[in-house]
Amino acid sequence: MTNLQKKMFIVITILFAIVLSMLGSLTFAQKIEPNQLNVQYKTLKDEKIPKSMNDVSIVYFTDLQYGKFENKKRANKLFDTIRHLDPDIVIFGGDLFDTSCQMSQQDIDYITNKLSSIQAPLGKFCVLGEKDEANNDVIRSILNQSQFEILENETILLTNEQKDGITLSALSNSPDVSKISISNQQYNLLISHMPDTITNEDLSTKAISLALCGHSHGTQITFPIFGGYKSIDGAKSLNRSHAKRLSFPYIISTGIGCTHTNLRFMAKPEVYYLMLQNK
Repeated sequence: MTNLQKKMFIVITILFAIVLSMLGSLTFAQKIEPNQLNVQYKTLKDEKIPKSMNDVSIVYFTDLQYGKFENKKRANKLFDTIRHLDPDIVIFGGDLFDTSCQMSQQDIDYITNKLSSIQAPLGKFCVLGEKDEANNDVIRSILNQSQFEILENETILLTNEQKDGITLSALSNSPDVSKISISNQQYNLLISHMPDTITNEDLSTKAISLALCGHSHGTQITFPIFGGYKSIDGAKSLNRSHAKRLSFPYIISTGIGCTHTNLRFMAKPEVYYLMLQNK
């Protein structure tokens, strides 16, 4: 074999390996990753968490996007997981149905029953996503029937049958930061559907302990080195590929469902299991 032949063989081998890798990644992104569900366990330790809230658990999930891609099989996996985790508090971050879904009465009944079946003795809470607002009356009816309290530009106190507790603040897609009233003496959770909302400079003066966001789906498809394949409104300045240093820590969940395309790569669906601990 001549030197030229050796070089050609090496080039062809490399190209062949790249093609195989791309095909393998595409298969994984289409057939495997969208059907997976990770549980991210995180302990929140802070001296501001009262002893009465010690070992209280919170499940946070977002962007179910039930419809064209998120079918009953996938959704059942989510609800079975939440039931297994047996949380004290449940927080939903918005976007119940995908915009491509023509909601039938059967779909509405199914989601209502599944959300209603979630047991959370200390409360079920949520914010609305932009897709929820497109079907505002129907989504509000489903959430209300399922005993989810819809929070919009407000702060509530979460307790465990005691006077003290932690706060949960919510910013809607038309945020009004002035309505977030919290004390630096308390542990303060903040939830916003869109990550860009929490970059508001006025929040830097608030004593936020942890913010929870969704919306971006972890960019749904993330390329090594290059990051997400696209950014979307509401998650352009802050997403899994573009972090920012804020005055408080935050979590941007990859969410549950798929939108626009039935693909996920390096952005597995996930729920968060948060355990409160008095430090």
